[in-house]
Amino acid sequence: MGEFRMDEEKLNRMVDDLYLFFPLFRKKLFKYKKNLMQKKIPHSYYHILKVLKKQGELPMSEIGRLVYISKSNMTSLIDKLVEEGLVERLPDKNDRRVINIALTDKGKDLLRNWRKHSNNEIKMNLSTLSDEDLEKFYNSVENIKDILLRMDDG
Repeated sequence: MGEFRMDEEKLNRMVDDLYLFFPLFRKKLFKYKKNLMQKKIPHSYYHILKVLKKQGELPMSEIGRLVYISKSNMTSLIDKLVEEGLVERLPDKNDRRVINIALTDKGKDLLRNWRKHSNNEIKMNLSTLSDEDLEKFYNSVENIKDILLRMDDG
């Protein structure tokens, strides 16, 4: 593990702030309104659907790797998505032992509607910020993303 060059007190404050950051981020920006959809769907479903939309059909283990969900949790999530008609299981064309997961038309529609509604909602929530705060927020998000991408997954 690398040596921390930040003083211990400041590092502890940052860790405490990180615990508050995620619930605050979700509360302030991702306030999904239930009237947009009949029922609220877990974020993990959207992450899986988005990966399938971008990558095409994939084995369950690869989806789990891309969305950081354990193999044991992936099975029940995929079962629920299949039950909802949002994804389907398909045999791999090259290896019949492998089952791929593919997005259905219903899954594509849900993803499209969710994205449209959530993007509008997030933009509306961000519109309450001043131009200066909006620019700071944008730069902060970019910095956090860049730093997280450089972090070692070991």
